[in-house]
Amino acid sequence: MKREAIITILIILAIIIGEWLTQSYSKKTLSGVQDSLRELKEGILSSENEVSELIDKTNQIYDKWEEDNQLLSYYLEHDELEKVNTQFVLVKGYLETDDPQNAIPDIEEGIYILEHIKEKEKLSIKNVF
Repeated sequence: MKREAIITILIILAIIIGEWLTQSYSKKTLSGVQDSLRELKEGILSSENEVSELIDKTNQIYDKWEEDNQLLSYYLEHDELEKVNTQFVLVKGYLETDDPQNAIPDIEEGIYILEHIKEKEKLSIKNVF
């Protein structure tokens, strides 16, 4: 009886620690991508940057996202992550067609989706039930 209680407590602790680790990694990663997208949006709005610079910055953000996406896909819903990928493709398309102003709504949509993922994965009573 005592042995089963110890094993149960160890399993519960492992679950809580694992949840904490994945939440902190997700929060850090998703916030970093959101900040990068906000910087990209500011670069588009300032009109001081060349389109080629904006494309390079978008590619850098996307490459970083691809690296993070590999680990996030182990424990987050794939359809949510695919929505972010779709927004990146749309933004890159607008920039490549020399129409950066139309990329702003898609950047905002990407920021919103990332915020939604963070809220959805947060450990709260609302998300448990």
